[in-house]
Amino acid sequence: MKHFLVINPHSFRSMDSLRQIIVDIDKVFNSEPCMDYKIYISRYPRDAIAAVHRYISGCPDDEIVRVYAVGGDGILFDCLNGMVDFPNAELTSVPYGNDYDFIRSFGENVFERFRDLRGLASSPSRPVDIIHCGSNYAIIEIQMGFVGQTVILAREMFLHVPEKILRKNIAHAYTICALRAMFNEEIRKQHYTILMDGEDLSGNYSHINIASSACTGGTMILNPYAKPDSGFLEVILTNTSKITKLIKTMGDYNKGHFEKHDCFIRKRCRKLEIKSDTVMSVEIDGEGFHAMELKLELIPGGIKFFAPEDLDFVDYSYRAYKGAGKKGGTSQ
Repeated sequence: MKHFLVINPHSFRSMDSLRQIIVDIDKVFNSEPCMDYKIYISRYPRDAIAAVHRYISGCPDDEIVRVYAVGGDGILFDCLNGMVDFPNAELTSVPYGNDYDFIRSFGENVFERFRDLRGLASSPSRPVDIIHCGSNYAIIEIQMGFVGQTVILAREMFLHVPEKILRKNIAHAYTICALRAMFNEEIRKQHYTILMDGEDLSGNYSHINIASSACTGGTMILNPYAKPDSGFLEVILTNTSKITKLIKTMGDYNKGHFEKHDCFIRKRCRKLEIKSDTVMSVEIDGEGFHAMELKLELIPGGIKFFAPEDLDFVDYSYRAYKGAGKKGGTSQ
């Protein structure tokens, strides 16, 4: 077995903390019994895709290669897209940085378990669903409409803000971008042609969320029925263009309580085709871009994800934590 650890340096607040994680990796993997490992530090977004692909290509087909995405969901996205064609590759996330929403699929208080490199290295793997989206693969979500536009605006803003300032004000930055996107009437009233497992759901939507994982944005639970091993895509369509109603419902929507409001439509599918006559604002696992058309397909058990054996995916559905009388999810 080989171990390939891919680090996003921007997930660490200082060079000292970055150096410390490298020291920790060397200490764990050089201990007895010594493990075959390599560290790669990603230089820029999507750089790790080619690095992961090259590394696994150089390993025997019958040898398991474990890929560790050290950072947030952005580096997890890169690692996934670099390994998805290799049946001998397994993936995990070592959560640092701002957002690590896929790990929240296992619960809200498990992050230290995934930072325990020694325990993680010996953990078993399990099949996890992924989403094929054009030339990319996602493990969390695809969003279109004002949330997609929010991510695109935020990425543009981040290019012009020093990293130290951004770290202290990232929540405010996203709020400003969300309001800018929400007040864009063209985004709120955009018409989409949608074919979902053969069903025509075309119409005007301000926001579309397509997910195989419930959590997003560090604290939000936008799509609570989504689970990484369910075998289905969970889809929420927001069909109001009224800015007042959007603002009024966002608090419940961000907590997974969308069923309180009639402007949200829940569907589930395995294949989805969506296009628009105007450019669509799209977010895939935190990466923002524009597109005119997308074809999405769930790949059940598309990769193997290794995690502590005693952890299971949480049921974040509204019914589950409404019944428990508390915020969050209950283990299923």
